[in-house]
Amino acid sequence: MRRRIDERFLQKWADAIAGTIGTDEGKLDRWMAVLDLLNRIRKIRPARSFALDGRYSLEDKKSFFRNVLAETLGPDLPGNEELVLEPLLKGNLWEGIPALEATLLSVFDQKAGRVVVEVHSPAPLPPEVQAKIVETLLRFVNEGPGRELTGAKSPDQRLSVKPVWKVRPELLAGLEIRIGSRVWDASLSARLRELEHQLLKTA
Repeated sequence: MRRRIDERFLQKWADAIAGTIGTDEGKLDRWMAVLDLLNRIRKIRPARSFALDGRYSLEDKKSFFRNVLAETLGPDLPGNEELVLEPLLKGNLWEGIPALEATLLSVFDQKAGRVVVEVHSPAPLPPEVQAKIVETLLRFVNEGPGRELTGAKSPDQRLSVKPVWKVRPELLAGLEIRIGSRVWDASLSARLRELEHQLLKTA
């Protein structure tokens, strides 16, 4: 049965995991690998059936899933897996794993002063162009009007940028930049839409 997770509980769950990460991106990556694996496991019926089977104790279930994580991830296992396994198995919270991943990323970004920026382009961008875009984005979020969008803790906090590069051929040319819910569309397709709108208004 699908179970909705209380937002406050979800935040506390993410905060507990984030407490073991601090601002270490390597630790974050290891935790994200754990959550990604559990997200894949939740779609495997026998594993879900075992997790719900009342004939096995919580300790048996935790031990089983700890072993699965250890065998799959090996030395990349972050430790403290109890933080995710105990609530997951006690509350049958499998459907909440994607929301936990998103919340954990958000908590980390805020702690680390990291701004995630989606950069959409019609074709893959060469490394030197990517580097120039990141340099411009760093200025924008640290010195320009973009700083107010970032939720920086203090005026002195230096922010970093994590670009997420996405290819969308329908843009034709130019770029579309997304920070949170804000979008700056400097693509050719946007200009063509605007031109079409202007022509329809004057027709």
